[in-house]
Amino acid sequence: MCIYYLPIGTIATLANFINLAMYMHTKERRKTYMCFIALELGELINSVSFLLTGSGRLELLRTHHFYMSHTVHECFYGTFWVHSQILGTEIPTLFLIMTSVERIVAVCWPERFNKIFTEKKKGVMIVACTLLGLASLGSAAATSYNNAILNNSGHCGIIHSTAEWFATSHFVFIIVGYGVSLLSLVIMKIYSMKFRMTGKQGSRHDSKTNILIAFTGASLLLVASPSIVMIGLRMISIANMIINFIFRADFRQTFFRCMNAAGIVAST
Repeated sequence: MCIYYLPIGTIATLANFINLAMYMHTKERRKTYMCFIALELGELINSVSFLLTGSGRLELLRTHHFYMSHTVHECFYGTFWVHSQILGTEIPTLFLIMTSVERIVAVCWPERFNKIFTEKKKGVMIVACTLLGLASLGSAAATSYNNAILNNSGHCGIIHSTAEWFATSHFVFIIVGYGVSLLSLVIMKIYSMKFRMTGKQGSRHDSKTNILIAFTGASLLLVASPSIVMIGLRMISIANMIINFIFRADFRQTFFRCMNAAGIVAST
């Protein structure tokens, strides 16, 4: 499992940076994709948590401490990866809910969208989501302080490093977040069928929505299991980059323009 965390974390981090570069390429895009930039930064924390988790557990294996018993207190305060796991799952979920609500409002009440989701209000929402994530981390720290419950190994995931009630509410919250995301996509699909665009553009829009629904539904099943929740979250980040590359011409054009500027892809 340690070997899995490092390559997946590396690939996911690369995907995060590519997505961020595409969203932040121009001032207009930074304004338009403000919520998605926040989501991608949250996903980046999760990707980094993969690298920290993999390297930390490998170090415990190397020093023969992995199969020793660790208390909840020791796992939270004696390791360096569980904190990024908490932030890297909860902050993206908060931003995912925010972008899902934005999607629902844009589809169902387009006349109110610009009034509700102004640039200033988006900034306030992003700050609020970040503070909620940090508050949750503080709660986790409080539940683990002087907690003498023993774990059989140095795995020290979220369920081993916090109180049972916190770990349970943490994973339930993530499931709810992805459920809200799936609901927003289904609503978007229903409205697209009601006001269907014709021609090639409408077909591509439907295909993209169908793939997003399939990926989100599969991810919801993955995150519903605490043992593989991190896998589901990382697959989403990588899948988003692939979907953007396939269905968004502006994404591809910006990507190749950046590659040209870096001298990686020859100009045509």
